[in-house]
Amino acid sequence: MIKGKISKLADEFRALSPTAKGMVVLCIILIIGILLRWDTTIEGIKQGFGFFSGK
Repeated sequence: MIKGKISKLADEFRALSPTAKGMVVLCIILIIGILLRWDTTIEGIKQGFGFFSGK
């Protein structure tokens, strides 16, 4: 079951254009980077909302 789903995803990835493949890889790398630096990301979001609310 899981092997079939992974195989299906791999087949769909192979069928993508080179540009789309690059975008998928880039999105995965960006998501991993956000998760690794979650505290910093949340702190930056808080500072941004504080700036726009006039604090």
